[in-house]
Amino acid sequence: MEMKRFFLFSCIAACLSVTGLGQTRNAFEEIRQEPDRAGTVLYMYDHDIPPCAKPPRGYKSFYISHYGRHGARNHSSETDFDRLNELLVKADARGLLTERGKELKRRYDLIYPVLHECGGDLCDRGFEQQHKIAGNMYRAHKHIFRRNARIDAVSTTVPRCILTMSAFCDQLLRCNPRLEISMQASNSTMYYTNPFSLYNKDVQPTDEGYNNKYAYWQKAYHDLRDELLHPELVFTPLLTDLGILEEVWDPLHLECALYATASGLQCNGKITESLWDFIPMDELLSLYECYNFRFYASKGPDTLFQKGRQWAFAWTTMQDILDKADEDISSGACPVRLRFGHDIIVMSLLALLDVDGYNTPVADIRDVKDVYRSYDFPMSLNLQFIFYRNHAGDVLVRMLYNERDLALPIPDCGTAYFYRLEDFRTFAEQRINLAHNIIATTQAPPKKS
Repeated sequence: MEMKRFFLFSCIAACLSVTGLGQTRNAFEEIRQEPDRAGTVLYMYDHDIPPCAKPPRGYKSFYISHYGRHGARNHSSETDFDRLNELLVKADARGLLTERGKELKRRYDLIYPVLHECGGDLCDRGFEQQHKIAGNMYRAHKHIFRRNARIDAVSTTVPRCILTMSAFCDQLLRCNPRLEISMQASNSTMYYTNPFSLYNKDVQPTDEGYNNKYAYWQKAYHDLRDELLHPELVFTPLLTDLGILEEVWDPLHLECALYATASGLQCNGKITESLWDFIPMDELLSLYECYNFRFYASKGPDTLFQKGRQWAFAWTTMQDILDKADEDISSGACPVRLRFGHDIIVMSLLALLDVDGYNTPVADIRDVKDVYRSYDFPMSLNLQFIFYRNHAGDVLVRMLYNERDLALPIPDCGTAYFYRLEDFRTFAEQRINLAHNIIATTQAPPKKS
């Protein structure tokens, strides 16, 4: 018995390490091995998934509740693309480019036309990702998508999310043209598809969004950036006169523009060039640390600045998942609920659900990189709550994160990753109540003059 127990714990530990929950990983070392990870949430994940855990004997899946991020997109800032192009054009015209600078311009001349006026747009690889996820879901639970099963899909009103929903549902229809799929993108559902919008009545104007200029953590972020980043390390090998930087933009902003543009190239199948080799590795790691901190503080388990206030807003999404599950299980009318939105919602849901590794507080901002890895929130990330039932009517729930098993901090049913519905509901409701309390006892950031 002891040997079996040891084997079970060993397997669970191995799975936690794979899904990103183990604390033995070193983000900087992983970035050195695969620079695309430095792109934080622009990272692309592999959809060739390993086999998932099998349910207990006699249980069969019958209901799916899903929240997915939009597919791979271009970096969202048009300004970054344009200022970087302006710098290279001006420097070239004045003969200020080194041989390395000329190589950067040669590559960027191929890249810029593809990105120009396409900031934030869903890319070809984003469509491909959704086709794969939908196909995987269909094959794993084909009996749920039988005949003319009803599928309900909702999206935020952002175009890339709407297109993502369409791509996902299109693939399901390719698998079974008889499915009855309803799709909606409406302000009426924004309070749970994007709980950080003002459609959520808990959110105050200075709470809204991701990179909120009023946020309590903004000063710490800018201080960290000023401490760690050195634009001259990036541009000295490229330019014979760094004075031209100030003519175009602040050098720090230009460095971040190059970094952000390089990060997003992995998302676009029309681009074969890379820009990572123009950023020294140590500086790339510093850029990652700064941007990673921003995600942690904005929508992660931050207790240094906002005391959990931001992730707490995601209670509306979790409540919708619970309420719709109760309604659908009771009626049997809708076996699949699909929601499409943004990475920050899933970040906060994992903090709300107290999943180990995604809800770890830190004592110092320099420790964030060691406990929170924003590339674990890649393009097309998704949460799937799969419900199973036996002939006696007992219901179990499992959670998949990016199509891989994920453990909750509650006792399982005796089979790893599977939880009794009543235990899951009780736990989720307790966490929702905690979120209510956090919102009630914290204050929105004040407006800055």
